[in-house]
Order: sequence, then structure tokens, then C-alpha cells
Amino acid sequence: MAIRLYLSALTLVFLIAASVSNGLSKLEAIVVTCALVYLILDAREYLQVTKARLEMLQQLEDKLSALLHH
Repeated sequence: MAIRLYLSALTLVFLIAASVSNGLSKLEAIVVTCALVYLILDAREYLQVTKARLEMLQQLEDKLSALLHH
């Protein structure tokens, strides 16, 4: 998670620095767009994995609850 935040901060700093200095060139715009797309896809994958783990934990909790009640 820390790496994701670090990459997000670097992308934002790069975007601000490039736009303040002399505007965004085509190459800079491509780099920023690719970085943002990567961050979005990475966050999506992270959330899917987290959701799967949560579902597994809920199933485990249900099984343990059933065992304790019998």
C-alpha cells in the first residue's frame, strides 16, 4: 500500500511540475496517462484480492460459528 501511495504522489508531483514549467508536451502527457492507468489497474486488482480475502474470512467465520453452535 505504501508503494501505491508513493507512486501516486510521484505522479502528481510530476504532473504539477510539468504543467507549471512549460505545459505538458505529448510525451509527458503519455507518461502521466500511462502512470495513472497503471495505478487505476493496480488499485482495482488490489481491491479484488482484498474482496476475495474478505469473502474467505466471512466463510471461515460462518463455519466456526456453525461449529460453536453444535
